[in-house]
Amino acid sequence: MSVATRISVFRARMAVAFALVLCAVALAPAAHAAVPERRVALVIGNSAYSAVPPLANPMRDAKGVSAALKRLGFEVVEGYDLKMDDMTNLVRQFAQRLDGAKAGLVYYAGHGIAVGDENYLIPVDASLRSEADLDFRAVNIQLILRQMQRDERVNIVILDACRDNPFASQLAARSRAVTRGLTPIETQSASGILIAFATDPRATALDGEKDGHSPFTDALLKHIETPEVSITTVMDRVRADVWESTGKKQKPWTNSSIIGEFKLNPTLKLAAASATDVAGGSADAAKAINAAVPAPTMPAAPVFDRSQIDIKTWEVAERGNSAADYRAYLDAFPSGQFATFARNRLASLEAATPPANAATAAAAAAPAVTDEALKKEIGTAQTEAAMKLDAKGRRELQTRLRVAGFQPGKLAANFGPGQRKAIQDWQKSRSVPETGFLTALQATALRAQSEPAYQRLLADEAKAATEKKSRTVERKGGTAATRKITYEGDEMYQRDLARERGVASSGTPRAGTTSTGYQGRVRQRGDATGDSAGAAAFGSILGGAIMGGILRGR
Repeated sequence: MSVATRISVFRARMAVAFALVLCAVALAPAAHAAVPERRVALVIGNSAYSAVPPLANPMRDAKGVSAALKRLGFEVVEGYDLKMDDMTNLVRQFAQRLDGAKAGLVYYAGHGIAVGDENYLIPVDASLRSEADLDFRAVNIQLILRQMQRDERVNIVILDACRDNPFASQLAARSRAVTRGLTPIETQSASGILIAFATDPRATALDGEKDGHSPFTDALLKHIETPEVSITTVMDRVRADVWESTGKKQKPWTNSSIIGEFKLNPTLKLAAASATDVAGGSADAAKAINAAVPAPTMPAAPVFDRSQIDIKTWEVAERGNSAADYRAYLDAFPSGQFATFARNRLASLEAATPPANAATAAAAAAPAVTDEALKKEIGTAQTEAAMKLDAKGRRELQTRLRVAGFQPGKLAANFGPGQRKAIQDWQKSRSVPETGFLTALQATALRAQSEPAYQRLLADEAKAATEKKSRTVERKGGTAATRKITYEGDEMYQRDLARERGVASSGTPRAGTTSTGYQGRVRQRGDATGDSAGAAAFGSILGGAIMGGILRGR
């Protein structure tokens, strides 16, 4: 079932539940569900003035306020860098949209000017040379107020237009009525209206940093979406923020005749709905239910507290059932729910497999070192001397540093610069003072931390030594056997060569062979008795033949 289908089914079930409850309560008065009231806003931001230097932030300020008002449910009529005709057209659109709305809001950022008791908003194409130009080339605020006050509603006007205005300087030379900033707007003649200026009347406001917001709009955006807060409270908070952020140079001004509280971000509450409306599928009732009943959300990922993590860690250690796993559990939870069991099983495993040396035994028997206790100790030359380490003990600690991921350099009988640097790196990893000198507690922590890797290293070294010894024995045995073996062909060659040189051969033919025949059998050098007898007979025959020939020749 898809998420959309789930939501539809869920809401249908809720509608039926509401109908049953309302039918059961017969005395409850029937009333229609309240529909959220329409609220309309006009937002204008003018920055790109053609007759005077442009302003940096009004467009950005207005767009930020427009986005916030849309999130608050306002229907927003907006425009930026507007000329005179565009501004009046936008005001007309706003007036049309106000029909039937329960609240209207105007936000303007840009140049504004006051002449006498009238305030004007300046379009970007304005060129003001005389006071008369204001009636034709600027928008009177009273024009906007008249559109807002045609019906009974809450009206809010927020003007970030009290900036340092070059038009005022141009007109001041020709009219004494031109004033600095804007003039106050009275609200007593009409109920339900709030006027907010970025600063006090007849004062100028700051434009703010480039690529940012003005101080006033920055504070407004910070507070405008605060839920369940009245508009007057919002403006009070804006005033306090601007006063502090500008170093008490700018103080926003507000005048209000709103009766009661008007909240920009109210919390929507479920209104009473009649059984007929709910069961009959009234559109208003459906809207009320949809707004009040949140859509079901996907289940969030489980969040474990420390006790649950303790249990999970113990389960992992128990499955592994090794000394290293139980030590890891005790390191994480030295006072955990299963700490006693972990120590008992650790002792059992270590009794079955004795440590390789005394240092390892001390590391295994030592209680778990807490981070708090470790951070309290500072290593010095004195604390290290008190450990009374011999050359073997120092080499062991260097090896443990290496298997723990730190590089002390070549093993040495004493700690040199490389070893001190490795100690400092280890101390930094454990958040203890980086002195380069160890304490007894730090050595215990190092041994506990490196124990699994250290034991693996010792086992690997022992295995490598055993294999090396086995290879040496095999090589020696093979050489001895080879030296006792020779071939008959080689022996005959050596004898012939000896006879040519007039020397006696050290080898003699083996029994059952001739002196010239190669039998291709392997034999031992020491077996030469039969060969000697054959050689003697052969020599006698050859000598007799030679002597007989000599005598016949005589």
